[in-house]
Amino acid sequence: MLIRRLAGLVGIAVSGWMFWKTVHPIMRQISFGSDLMTELFYPPVSFLRLIATSLMILGGLLAVLTARLDAWVFSAGAVLFAAMTALMVTQADPSLWSDEAILAPFLLVIAGVLVFCHRK
Repeated sequence: MLIRRLAGLVGIAVSGWMFWKTVHPIMRQISFGSDLMTELFYPPVSFLRLIATSLMILGGLLAVLTARLDAWVFSAGAVLFAAMTALMVTQADPSLWSDEAILAPFLLVIAGVLVFCHRK
């Protein structure tokens, strides 16, 4: 059970960092006068990153609290994050997806730990 809690804490930390890396540029552009919907949906990556990281933070919190469905909530966010990263790799400039390309496999490993490490 300790391994699941540690995986949840690491998942919260990494997901929280990626959540902040999504929210901060959006808030900055809005402070310059941009529209929220434009910032969320002009590159739809922002909206997908917000959903994926929110799911992973929620799944990590559930893992720390040893609640049910923790692994599946975290895994849904990790798979969405990895799929978004794969789409970004094919479409965008490498400077935009380098962090995601490094973190997506790591987040999938954390999801695997939560799925396959049994709860007592």
